[in-house]
Amino acid sequence: MTDLFLLDRYHFFFPNDHHGPEEFDKAIADGDIIIDSDRIVNLLKSTLVDEAVVEVELEELTRIFFCRILDHPPELEETEVDGETILVEPEYEMTGYLDEQDHLVITPLEPAIGNFLVCSVSRLVLRILGSKSAFELGCSLIGKIRVRGMPVLKLSFPVVARQVKGARAYRAKIPDEMELSVQVERSGQRENFDTCAIDISVEGMRLLDPFAKQTTLREEEKIQLLILWPRAQSIAVRARIIHVSQLRDKEGIQYVFGVQFDLATRALAREIEQLVAGVQRRRLRELSDIGTAFGIDFSNQ
Repeated sequence: MTDLFLLDRYHFFFPNDHHGPEEFDKAIADGDIIIDSDRIVNLLKSTLVDEAVVEVELEELTRIFFCRILDHPPELEETEVDGETILVEPEYEMTGYLDEQDHLVITPLEPAIGNFLVCSVSRLVLRILGSKSAFELGCSLIGKIRVRGMPVLKLSFPVVARQVKGARAYRAKIPDEMELSVQVERSGQRENFDTCAIDISVEGMRLLDPFAKQTTLREEEKIQLLILWPRAQSIAVRARIIHVSQLRDKEGIQYVFGVQFDLATRALAREIEQLVAGVQRRRLRELSDIGTAFGIDFSNQ
């Protein structure tokens, strides 16, 4: 029997989907709509510990914003030791607050204008890109709070989500131990530089911007990349910068830029596909270790 409350919540967060009760139940049975709270908790926990980048849509705005899901440990507690008051770490297991299914904490949005716009909308959709599908979770803003001094956004816990298969080329996060580096060559008098990749797909990469606040990188700039991995032949590929932005994490701000590859030949496309496959294999091993350490199942993503 259809849960009318969940159907109403689904229509609120995904108003362009006009599922009736029977269609809603079938989509749940097919796995296209997720109402299993344990699965939603697992998805959020895996995204948190992996420090994955999450896309954010604000109602009908076409611009995409970015965030990361954060932990919400309790504040440090005061205790007296030998007549002196000190702060101690309360007992808490990482990601534990998500088990309560009360709320969700994310970094402020990037670009920063999103933190102004979010106050004027009633719904947000978080999009988590997995290896097989995109997962979209509906939330509402509760408020802006601080967690141990860090400004964050507090959202309602998502009670319904949808799975969109084949929505986007999967961007595999680069494991640290891969030692993948990238040389960037710019045209004209612009400065060439070396950097490292954050993630990669068959369509493009996200890289760290070493210029940070002083960056001269611009959207639509065409560059030449030389991708270096000690265990494979280097790959030279032309690319176009599609965004220059910032990403927050629990440590602060990362300055990044995203590029789209110009795969001029099938042979070059195969080289990129082989590199991405190598990253994904190592990434799966890394996720297996993370899953074992935190009791999280990455297999459905």
